[in-house]
Amino acid sequence: MAPSPAPVRDPGLQPERTALSWRRTVMSAVVASILIWRGWFHSLNGGGAGGHLAAGDSAQAVGLGICAAIACLTTITLVVCAVVRIRLLHAGVGALESEHHIGVPTLILRTASTAIVALAAATVCALALGM
Repeated sequence: MAPSPAPVRDPGLQPERTALSWRRTVMSAVVASILIWRGWFHSLNGGGAGGHLAAGDSAQAVGLGICAAIACLTTITLVVCAVVRIRLLHAGVGALESEHHIGVPTLILRTASTAIVALAAATVCALALGM
């Protein structure tokens, strides 16, 4: 008796759902980054008062600048991870034959997770600095 062939996997809407969730994640990162950058620019202008930085304000501006740089890098990282993952799913939809082929590559998962944690830390630090 010959073994029966493995059933062909129908991906359904899984690639579209995954793409939408990645887009929501990237949109959240962009909003957080914009708010951090806005806080940094506001601190550079001296809080809008006179346009000059006092001695205590310069430390806040430097801290918010570091948070803004981290936010920018993590957002770019998340965009790259999202694009790679969406392309992998859409390119391989026809070739997906088993659950093994649709798993998230470990590098993308670890990179995206690290970027999200770093962005969360930058946001918390920016809030603590008085964004």
